[in-house]
Amino acid sequence: MRLHSLTLTAFGPFAGTETLDVDEVSRDGLFLLWGPTGAGKTTLLDAVVFVLYGTVPGARGEARRLRSDHADAATRTEVSCELTLAGERLRVTRRPEQTRPKKRGAGETTEQARLTVQRRSGGDWEPVSTRIDEGSEYLRVRLGLSAEQFCQVVLLPQGDFARFLRAEPEDRGRLLRTLFDVDRFARAEEWLAGERRAADEALRADRHRVSTLLHRVAQIADVEVPEELAPELVGARPGASVGTWVREVRARAAGQQSRAAAAAEAAAGDGARADADLAAARALADRHARRDRARTELDRLTAREPELAPLRARADAGRRAEALRDVLDAAARTAEAARRATTAREAAAGAWAAVAGGREAATGTARELRDAAAAARALLPEAGRAAELAAAVTRLARETERLTARCAEGARAAEEEPTRVAAAQERLDAAQTAAARLPGVVAAEEAAAAALDAAARAAEVAGRLERARAGADAARLAWLDARERLVDVRTARLEGMAAELAAGLADGADCPVCGSPEHPRPAVPAGASVTADDEDRARAAVDAADERRAAAGAVVEEHERRLAVLRERAGERPAEELAGQATAARAERDRVAARAADVEEARRALAAAEARREAAATALAADREALQRCTAERAARADALAELTARLDAARGGDADLPARVTRLTAGADRCEAAVAATDEERRAAAADDEARAAAADRAAAAGFADVRAAGEALLAAGELAALDRRLAEHDEARSVLAATLADPDLADLDERPDVAALQARCAEATARREEAVTALDQARRCADALDGLAGEVVAAEVELAERRARADQVGGLADLVGGRGANTLRMRLQSFVLAARLEQVAEVASRRLQEMSRGRYTFLHSDALGRHGARGGLGLDVLDEYTGTRRPTKTLSGGESFMASLALALGLADVVTAEAGGVQMDTLFVDEGFGTLDAQALDAVMTVLDELRRGGRTVGVISHLEELRTRIPTRLEVVAGRSGSRLAA
Repeated sequence: MRLHSLTLTAFGPFAGTETLDVDEVSRDGLFLLWGPTGAGKTTLLDAVVFVLYGTVPGARGEARRLRSDHADAATRTEVSCELTLAGERLRVTRRPEQTRPKKRGAGETTEQARLTVQRRSGGDWEPVSTRIDEGSEYLRVRLGLSAEQFCQVVLLPQGDFARFLRAEPEDRGRLLRTLFDVDRFARAEEWLAGERRAADEALRADRHRVSTLLHRVAQIADVEVPEELAPELVGARPGASVGTWVREVRARAAGQQSRAAAAAEAAAGDGARADADLAAARALADRHARRDRARTELDRLTAREPELAPLRARADAGRRAEALRDVLDAAARTAEAARRATTAREAAAGAWAAVAGGREAATGTARELRDAAAAARALLPEAGRAAELAAAVTRLARETERLTARCAEGARAAEEEPTRVAAAQERLDAAQTAAARLPGVVAAEEAAAAALDAAARAAEVAGRLERARAGADAARLAWLDARERLVDVRTARLEGMAAELAAGLADGADCPVCGSPEHPRPAVPAGASVTADDEDRARAAVDAADERRAAAGAVVEEHERRLAVLRERAGERPAEELAGQATAARAERDRVAARAADVEEARRALAAAEARREAAATALAADREALQRCTAERAARADALAELTARLDAARGGDADLPARVTRLTAGADRCEAAVAATDEERRAAAADDEARAAAADRAAAAGFADVRAAGEALLAAGELAALDRRLAEHDEARSVLAATLADPDLADLDERPDVAALQARCAEATARREEAVTALDQARRCADALDGLAGEVVAAEVELAERRARADQVGGLADLVGGRGANTLRMRLQSFVLAARLEQVAEVASRRLQEMSRGRYTFLHSDALGRHGARGGLGLDVLDEYTGTRRPTKTLSGGESFMASLALALGLADVVTAEAGGVQMDTLFVDEGFGTLDAQALDAVMTVLDELRRGGRTVGVISHLEELRTRIPTRLEVVAGRSGSRLAA
């Protein structure tokens, strides 16, 4: 990965658009990004991480403040970079989610985040992706590093590695986990822990299964489980077996089965004999009971013969009357028909008398009534048309009234609409005038606000200028005092130079002044001696005071320049007047803006008013035309209704209306015809009744009855004769059966009645003994069969328990080993072991650079020792001091030594992470701060290492505010900070 250029807009402290041409500043392979603290040097690195990963490293990313506070609202925050990645020249542009003013109306709207990836093809840029997820995945695959790894490999943050250098093993392990993928080893630990839990659970299940089988054996055999085979002890001792106890229980069960079989066989013989005796006794007792029942029932039937004589006579009369049922029924029907005909004739005559008006019921009278009804019915359609005309006249009258009111209302509306149109036009003219004035009013308000702000800032700068002048005066006085002190020190040293030379004389050594080896009278100091170191310190104090004086003078000049600019902007008017003008201008701007915002609404209101005016005129003309048509139609319908009403009144006569006349005449005709028909039906029914009575009397006399009434009384209901015959036949048949039963030879000459109850008691006792014996045999047999089946299950479960115990011990030991327990004396988990191997590689790679920077004194050593208070080991890091040959903790290194060790560690870790990521070549590196802790000699060693890093075309960017680096690195890019934001200066 090689970075070519970086462009950022409204990002961090940079308010505008700044471009870092990395190719231009990296021609020598090493460049310095220099600037004061807080200017925004590290922000450039944040921009690189943001454009590639969409995040900002460290605590700065947690604040989520990417947008510059100095940027104006119209400028969008954006970062773009060109880089070569996996052999492709790419341009990556990313914007974060941000707010901007709405294009229409007041307020703000949220603009979503964006990512664009382009590829250089020939001389043009072709799009690769415009989606955040797709573009991020495209970059991640080609970078081969996560955001955390990229920050450690490319941006080398010295502060983080200084903490990493001195961290405890657990803290060091957290950083290493972000750089090296040990998830698969963590999953292996979790898998083994899960396997151990599963093995333990399976072992407990098998132990519970064996215990359950033993309790089932004990329950079936009705014994107690021995204490040595209790549930908590089952399978606890390897080699312990439960087979012996199960075999003993099975032997006892087999003996019980043999004894139960012999007892069941003896009880079965006794029961069979008792059953045979009871069966013979029951057969004899049953024959005695049958003979007694037959005698009793025959006596009862013989006693009922006198009661059945009337029934036999009734059945004979009913059988003779049954032959007359047809004529008797016919006579009853004709008599009922004659009665109903008489009743109907009387009712019809009464109904006709109510409407007859003295006329006799005849066929001619009914015909006259129907002819009159037909004439009235012919005029019924004319009555319907009259009703329709009346309804139409009423409807047209209401419609005329409604249209008259609408015409009056429409006339009033047509008179008011022009006034509304004129008001809407005036509103539109006022809004358009305000819109034309708005730019000038806004410019005046901005000018007033700028003048007021300049006046306020001028007052603030004036105060700072006074303080700066006082500081400059104090710095100048301090500089003068330091110069006077330097003159005094130089004078004192010159005066004591002879004594200083004399102090360095030795017997036999030549004098540096006269060359004599003899020194008879060396000079002695007259007062306090002044050395060259004193003079150097005085000179350094003068130089420092001079720098402070120059810096204070520069501050004064800067404040004076700014004050002049601000006063020029503010003008000569006082701040109170400027504030009043700004307030008035703001109020005028708000008022004009409010009116100007009403242009579109006023234009729509004018169009609506004009549309309403045209609609009102059109509606009024339509209503007036409809009113004329309705009035003419109403007059025509009223004339037709009057003519038709006169004709209908003449036709209805004395009735209420024609339908009532038709109904009355039709009903009279119906009653007349009904009276005539009822009289004819009465005559026919009387003749039929007389004929049926004569036929019934002749048939009754022939059947032996005195008259028709006697035959009717003898006639039985349907089924009653059959019931009497069946009852008498059953009685006769029962007597015959009983007589035959008593004549049966089996019921003659019977022995004495046996004692069945005693025999039943003896048989029940034998049966109970047999059932008890059979039950005991069945229980013994089932117990033996169940024990035989369980014996195999117990043996199989015991074998499985032994296998499960061996697997649980094996899995548990392995899980303890990878989890840092058990046989793992270093208490290192598998992930920590892998990280320790990576750390050992890092220490080996970093040691080469540390030896070079420390001139062979220090070497990194990886430590497997346990941490404090027995904490897990494997991630310790020490240094070997070649000067003393001792192994020292990294915390004992000085500030400069810690920086060299941290830088070497960062470079070593970058190399290992790069190799871990598949050998991704990182051609651009940045080293961030930390050089201020080095002396000149150590700085030379570090610069030598950095020079080696740029071999092979690699570019190294050093980020620092150290002044000395400006003289050591010729290619520089300065970050200049100001009140309106930071900027880049070559």
